[in-house]
Amino acid sequence: MSYTNQAFSGAPRERDGTWVKEIELTRSSPGGRSSELKTHLNEEASKRVGVIGSGDFGRALAGRLAQAGYHPTIGSRNPEENRSLIPAGVEVSSIEIACRADIIIIAIPKGFYHTIPAHLLTDKILVDVSNRTAIRNPEPISQAEYLSSLFPNSNVVKGFNVLSAYALESGGIQGSKQVYIAGDSAESKEKVSDLVRGAGFVPVDLGALTAARTIEDIPVSVFPAWKVPFILNIILFVFLYALSFAKFQICWPLTWSETFLWELWNHIPMDNMNKTLAVHALVSLALCYLPGVIAAWVQIFRGTKYSRFPNWLDKWLKMRKQLGLLMLFAAAIHACISVAIMSPQYQGVVYGEPEEAFIPLMKGEGWGPKTLSLNNTVKIYGTEKMDWRGECFLITGVFGFGLVVILGISSLPSVTQTLSWKEFQWIQSGLGWTSLLFLCAHDMFYGWPYINGPSCGIPSSFQYALYIPGLTILLKIPLVLPPLSYYLDKIRAGYVRGSKSVSPSQA
Repeated sequence: MSYTNQAFSGAPRERDGTWVKEIELTRSSPGGRSSELKTHLNEEASKRVGVIGSGDFGRALAGRLAQAGYHPTIGSRNPEENRSLIPAGVEVSSIEIACRADIIIIAIPKGFYHTIPAHLLTDKILVDVSNRTAIRNPEPISQAEYLSSLFPNSNVVKGFNVLSAYALESGGIQGSKQVYIAGDSAESKEKVSDLVRGAGFVPVDLGALTAARTIEDIPVSVFPAWKVPFILNIILFVFLYALSFAKFQICWPLTWSETFLWELWNHIPMDNMNKTLAVHALVSLALCYLPGVIAAWVQIFRGTKYSRFPNWLDKWLKMRKQLGLLMLFAAAIHACISVAIMSPQYQGVVYGEPEEAFIPLMKGEGWGPKTLSLNNTVKIYGTEKMDWRGECFLITGVFGFGLVVILGISSLPSVTQTLSWKEFQWIQSGLGWTSLLFLCAHDMFYGWPYINGPSCGIPSSFQYALYIPGLTILLKIPLVLPPLSYYLDKIRAGYVRGSKSVSPSQA
């Protein structure tokens, strides 16, 4: 049996294979063990990795390392009981044998750190892969720092904790391939970085072991980049829905009828929701492009791009992707509901007013007998095709929504990686502004007759839907026209107002 085949057959066979290799090298080297043998043995030693803990993550990580050509040994208190769960190519043995490797992965909960014999870990590299179960850490130090305090004669490196067992078993297709590491020993971090690369991931060194506090926050944080955009979208939606409710369910009955018109409350679930989502989507899209316009005006005012934006603007610029995807969600629901209610009964402005006719009807409850009732007034819809304004309203909405879908797809990491910087900028900027214009036209084609018709002091939804988009477009127009467009291009190319020339580092 070859040495490669014996590598996964246990320690005794592995030593036999090493002995055979040593004999072969000795025969070719009369002077005894050659440097080639020493190099081979060093390489074999560097491939040994100990894993303390036979839980889901420890087994998954050991299996991943075995696939990458390493020789992991899982140290378990009950090796025979856990052997059936161990991945192929991974040895399971006692903790003492697993700790013979130079790199030992600690894959047990924090509460069991103290159970590992300290004398087995002296001068070893300990990789802490643990995570907290709660978002907030009740202690001032990280779990990796706690491990280091228990074993001061070892070099502790934080790493691999941002991966899941599923990501390791599936080859890292779930989530990011970056693995953050931290430690106080540069040599130990370099060895762990090699291990990360060998497993097929990208190491990112965050510095000293104190940075483990930040690394341990990552897996337990729930959508940190989405929290503020989501809250802003909820606030915007609630505000707009309250305006719709006040107008349609309270203002209209008090203005047009002596009774309260309870039948208007039937529109709360769908009609109110659809109108609110329409306004919400248009305003949210404008909020994605307004910070970029403000940033351009700030650069023009300052005469340079080499200065930080105000903190609120900087945060706003960084959340544009999340705002855009949440806008796409609102627009998609609006489009689906609009298809459901795109009928003459709901869309009188688009199809024209119905005709009225007097006809006899058979009336009766349920499956019982019916009686003839004469001279009943009924409304007849659909006698004419959609008028020109209705067709313009529909086509601008479809085109605008289609462009927004392209924006959303292009922002996905898997798609972004296939685009050059110029292509991505053209899609996000050129198509984005085009979609904003289309959707503003979509609003105006439908609501032009009512755009200046307030009720109880509340402006028409077709009007206040255009406030922020209109402001955004008005601020953008001067930036694309000479001479401001030339001046802004110079600033973004490195020009600084008041300086005679542009330094090479700024150009």
